[in-house]
Amino acid sequence: MDAAMTQPIVLLLRLVFDLVIIFLLMRFSLQLARADFFNPISQSIVQLTNPLLAPLRRVIPAIKGQDTAALVLAYVLALVFLVVAYSVTGGIPNPLLLLLLAPLHLLEIILDMLFWGVIIHAILSWFPTAQSAPAARVLDQLITPLLAPIRRMIPDLGGIDLSPIALLLLVQILKISVVPLLVNLLV
Repeated sequence: MDAAMTQPIVLLLRLVFDLVIIFLLMRFSLQLARADFFNPISQSIVQLTNPLLAPLRRVIPAIKGQDTAALVLAYVLALVFLVVAYSVTGGIPNPLLLLLLAPLHLLEIILDMLFWGVIIHAILSWFPTAQSAPAARVLDQLITPLLAPIRRMIPDLGGIDLSPIALLLLVQILKISVVPLLVNLLV
């Protein structure tokens, strides 16, 4: 297939697979953070992911109360995406390599989710009335525990919170240096 045609196809495939993976990772994150499951956003995520996860829960048990079925399915979907993307672009690499690249793909998605979550959380902090919205409350329950250790290390500068900037910097360092380094080690 022509390279001009494969790139849009891979982009669309990535969009579809990544959206499903994001919802699965959000469900796992909500449970991990013990977020309010009565929040309408949490309820929507649960309703969207339940049809995929309900059959898997019969086979994959929860570990320490965490929804491991969501993580396993996210990994499998990342693996399927890589297989399909490589086959569309003209070949499938070593299956062992794909098994190792799938967690890196998940890590990349997690870092993107964290990056945008921190940015949206910081912007919402500028609008006190927006903080009572259901999405803002859920986002606060997910992002604040990650900012707390950084806030203990970085002093408060007269009401200016630099912890989101520090977390964004850390996320970007991981994304532009660690992830490519791991990929290069594998490939």
